[in-house]
Amino acid sequence: MRRPVTATLATAVAALTLFAAPTAARADRAIPPRILSGNIHPSVVAVGPEGSRTFSVSFDAEDDSGIRPDGGEAILDGPGPTDLTSDRPPSGSSICTPTSPTRATCRFTFTVNSGTLTNADAGTFRLWALVTSNDFDPHTGSGGLVTAGNLDSVRIQRLSQLTIDVFPKRPRPGYPHGVVGRLTLADWDNGGYIGAPAGLRVRLEYIPYGGSLWQPVADLTTGRGGVVLTSTPPRAPGEWTLVHEGTETTSYGSAPAFDVP
Repeated sequence: MRRPVTATLATAVAALTLFAAPTAARADRAIPPRILSGNIHPSVVAVGPEGSRTFSVSFDAEDDSGIRPDGGEAILDGPGPTDLTSDRPPSGSSICTPTSPTRATCRFTFTVNSGTLTNADAGTFRLWALVTSNDFDPHTGSGGLVTAGNLDSVRIQRLSQLTIDVFPKRPRPGYPHGVVGRLTLADWDNGGYIGAPAGLRVRLEYIPYGGSLWQPVADLTTGRGGVVLTSTPPRAPGEWTLVHEGTETTSYGSAPAFDVP
């Protein structure tokens, strides 16, 4: 069962309380720090059926006592059953680096592995963060601790693949080309690729030999198993391709160019 973000953040608070070193008390302990902004780069991550992708997450925070070097946590709250936690930093490294006496940038890396995702996880993950200031009292839990949500987002998509075939290779004058292709998506549930659901948009494009720009020919939608099928009037010799621009859950993909003399 998916754990609420608030429960995960509570675990982070407990860890800080147990392991953080004591700091000097301050009179302004009642004033919490502020999380100013967050950033995820890149904003779109496509994951295939095997392997992993790593990306960067950061947020800026401020407090008049400064931000603890080990006082940051970041969680990505997903649309499906899986929330993502950051990679463990190297031993002894600082998570939050001061940029002024009162401000710091907290940096993290996240690694997404297809083996830990399900197809239901594809979509937009939103950044939640926790930060503690130097006047946070780890023994009582009082003072400078704050959380913030929806600071930035990243789309984690199932990787797309497209195939194309054009027939006949040399149509008689006045007769159309037939074009058939198939859109498949990374299957995080079982591995490999699986046919895309019906109703996804795919565009047929053409470029004549010696041309510099691909020309849109037809907008298509996938049928059962991700198959697309159409016909188009014959054109001068050139190349054809199919393109899927992607959705919130599926990545951009294009078929290898198919030569038609």
